[in-house]
Amino acid sequence: MVEARRSYRAMLMSMIIPGLGQLYLRKLFKGVIIFIGIILAIVLIYANSLPVTSWQDLIRLDRTETSADEWGATGQIEVQPETDDPTLAGREQKRWRGYTLYTSDSKFMFRITADLDSHLTDNQELSTELVQEFRKHKVLVYKGATISTKKEGSWWLIDDHYQTYSVRKSEYGLDVYSTSQWRFRPRWQFKITGLIQALIFWGYAVVDGWLGRRQE
Repeated sequence: MVEARRSYRAMLMSMIIPGLGQLYLRKLFKGVIIFIGIILAIVLIYANSLPVTSWQDLIRLDRTETSADEWGATGQIEVQPETDDPTLAGREQKRWRGYTLYTSDSKFMFRITADLDSHLTDNQELSTELVQEFRKHKVLVYKGATISTKKEGSWWLIDDHYQTYSVRKSEYGLDVYSTSQWRFRPRWQFKITGLIQALIFWGYAVVDGWLGRRQE
């Protein structure tokens, strides 16, 4: 007679790697679902802990809201449209942490015919000459705007903390475009969601492994 009994081995295996116990019990589909759920939860926790410099970042809930540019994240502030003042009167700067996932040219704005290629230096502030070119075409750009090189000698991004402009070199000069960006902002709420998901899948895997019966 074949005896069926509880599998403590499956329980221990699921405690170490959720889903492994289910594979041991020959519950292939359930094991794969649990493993994928755990992986997605880990990704959710990690992505919403960026930047991660140590394991402690994975359990902190304040850095995602208070950190600005000190870790190299993208900062954004409100700008008063008619002035160069990067703050609104009587109000503090609004900053948020985020990461640009994708940038593309969306609309042609104007062309710079002057030879100003040498003014487009990576990680430098926008020169006075370039600021004047923008304003000549009725585009207000904050004078502390910074330049980042996307492709050496042919593609740059100018970020004035309010709007990002794409500059591409053509045979006629420097073409300036407004940009379309996909950005990601870590949030502690999503980190909590990932943690809850991980605990649910891990707990279910352990209990299911213990209650599972393997034919011996």
